[in-house]
Amino acid sequence: MRPMRRKASQLSDADTRDILQNGVWGTLATVDGDGQPYAVPLNYVLVDTTLYIHSAHEGHKIDNLRECPKVSFAVVASEKMLADKFDTQYRSAILFGTARLVTDPEEKQAALEALMNKYSASFHDKAMEYIRKNSDRTTVAAINVVHATGKEGK
Repeated sequence: MRPMRRKASQLSDADTRDILQNGVWGTLATVDGDGQPYAVPLNYVLVDTTLYIHSAHEGHKIDNLRECPKVSFAVVASEKMLADKFDTQYRSAILFGTARLVTDPEEKQAALEALMNKYSASFHDKAMEYIRKNSDRTTVAAINVVHATGKEGK
């Protein structure tokens, strides 16, 4: 992987993981078989070194993952415009990985539960019922994180 140009802005692995673990949403970047880029914001959950996302069974994102599994994913944890300094204060992380569509029912269930625990922990029973009713209509993709970096602008 390409090294970060501004080393002073690079965050530690622990800080990078914290951003990825606690971010609310991120942007998934993919390409299709012709090399046409596509980026889409979505929610996600990081479990160990795997990032999980969910989707409908069909669509641009899923088509691209099938055609070219190499992806990147960016999360901005915080930002503040510094208009008078023509700058931005921020913390962000970007990862690179390889995606696959989850076919194992147990892994899919665990990923959906992890998503619900991250975003709807206060509604556990209702969330489990939602998964039960909608799992057949949901595709889960797993992104094996190959490389991740965090960056901070002060």
